[in-house]
Amino acid sequence: MKAVFIVFSPSGHTLIAAQKFMHLLEDNGISCHIINITKNNKYLQNFTITKTLINDLGEHHLLIPCAPVYAGHCEQNMLRTIRALPQEKEKQIPAIPLVTYGGVHSSVALEEMGKVLNDKGYIPIMGIKIAAEHTLTATFKKRINPNLPGKVEEQILAEAAKITEKVVNDKIAMINIEKKLAYAPFMKRIMFRIFSQEKIHGKYKKVTINTEKCTGCKRCVAACPVNMFAYIDNTIQMVRDPKYCILCAECYHQCPAKAVVHPYIEVARKRLSNGFAELENPQSTIYR
Repeated sequence: MKAVFIVFSPSGHTLIAAQKFMHLLEDNGISCHIINITKNNKYLQNFTITKTLINDLGEHHLLIPCAPVYAGHCEQNMLRTIRALPQEKEKQIPAIPLVTYGGVHSSVALEEMGKVLNDKGYIPIMGIKIAAEHTLTATFKKRINPNLPGKVEEQILAEAAKITEKVVNDKIAMINIEKKLAYAPFMKRIMFRIFSQEKIHGKYKKVTINTEKCTGCKRCVAACPVNMFAYIDNTIQMVRDPKYCILCAECYHQCPAKAVVHPYIEVARKRLSNGFAELENPQSTIYR
């Protein structure tokens, strides 16, 4: 029995949740493998990735895509990767979409993942949402979800691992729970169908480097999960089209010289009430 995790984790917290879940599955006798697409140009800058996915997936009996929530949506690099999966309608492979979020809500992210997985012939048997710290809120007056995922999230993942083990090892009948992933309020779901992640974030993708302040430490190069920057001719340069920026703010918060100009920080601070916005309840749970 082999489970494959596909992980996109800009701040590292989605990877933490994925690894915790993976170790729990391994303790239950399920072999696990992680495909980490973070900073991985084989996936991020290759737009014909189906063959790459087929090679990296190999034969598998369970798929667990793990991604953060950005602007209420599943992060687009993960959705693009799921859409590139080979069709598996005949194999009836179960899938468990998992999202982490450090903002106020997970909104339609799990619903989006479940729909695309179902379109590819996978059967979503469970959805998991995990509250986690988000670097974007580091400068807010009140940081959202500090030190998460924590003990509550570990308990949820442990419960999910037990359910998974029963389904895949005891051959319990699989039930497609795609509709249960549409838990966001109806009007919010309609709103996010109209306003894509790009429509919400697009006009703020103008992150730049103040060359007068920049010391060339390369921390932004190391921090960027989608490889927007490179150190060329003794300067930090943006080497990808700004549209590929995901506004995660990893570069902004990792820069010791405060040389990164990030237009979305103040917008996010206002949208999230400087950290005092009302949070989704429950913050972390299983949909099954």
